[in-house]
Amino acid sequence: MLNAACSTAACLPPADVTGPGLSATTPDDGAPVAPRIVIVDDDPGIRELLTDYLTSHSLGAEAVASGAALRERLSYRPCDLIILDMMMPGEDGLSILRTLTSAADHPAVIMFSAVTSEVDRVVALELGADDYVSKPNSPREMLARVRAVLRRRGLANGGGEKEETGSGTAPALLFTFAGWRLDRLSRRVVNPAGELVPLSDSEFEMMLLFVEEPHVVHSREKLADLLHSREGGINDRTIDVKVSRLRAKLMAGGGDEMVRTVRSRGYLFLPQVRAA
Repeated sequence: MLNAACSTAACLPPADVTGPGLSATTPDDGAPVAPRIVIVDDDPGIRELLTDYLTSHSLGAEAVASGAALRERLSYRPCDLIILDMMMPGEDGLSILRTLTSAADHPAVIMFSAVTSEVDRVVALELGADDYVSKPNSPREMLARVRAVLRRRGLANGGGEKEETGSGTAPALLFTFAGWRLDRLSRRVVNPAGELVPLSDSEFEMMLLFVEEPHVVHSREKLADLLHSREGGINDRTIDVKVSRLRAKLMAGGGDEMVRTVRSRGYLFLPQVRAA
């Protein structure tokens, strides 16, 4: 982990040194490499908190305090995902994002900002961000977001090599299932009658997980990791209530049961899903 006080490129390790928190291996040992995460934030407390938490969950995490330090870091070692603060003195996050995504094979980017307007979210996503997380948030939520983006990028196996997916690395933006439509960018869900179905933030996040990974049993623990902890205490009962509300909205919008409870295991999304 980079010390939270490191705010310049001089704090970065040399190219041939693996910093703490990066599970790099020698070329001939064949062991997997942990996905490499770089946090870019001018707040030293946030840098230290996120770096420590992600590292403790088997991710290679380190931190820098500016766009210039990030470019220096990337000049000698690539990374898999960047957590990028939108509002920083000097070069702002959107400018950095625009530069990053101009490259064909750029790392995944999660924007991190106290600015929560829909316009800002849409601009960031249209510029190529993989996700947008509002401040304040908990390290647990950020971990869930990071895992979700890595999963979409084919890096969920815990290794630094991308899995062969045959569909590229760009996340799907539109999902259709049983006559329904979910739009990731606008965060809108439309039923077969063409009517907008209002979902809370937590309901939309669960819905997005279900359509990204249909026909998979999702445990209550996994759903708890996904949901915003700022909503209050998350426990099994809370998850059951939230899933029941989401299921009721889907049923009211027409169609058969979509979310099935699998006893003692979690929840299963039943429809066939097409992603674009």
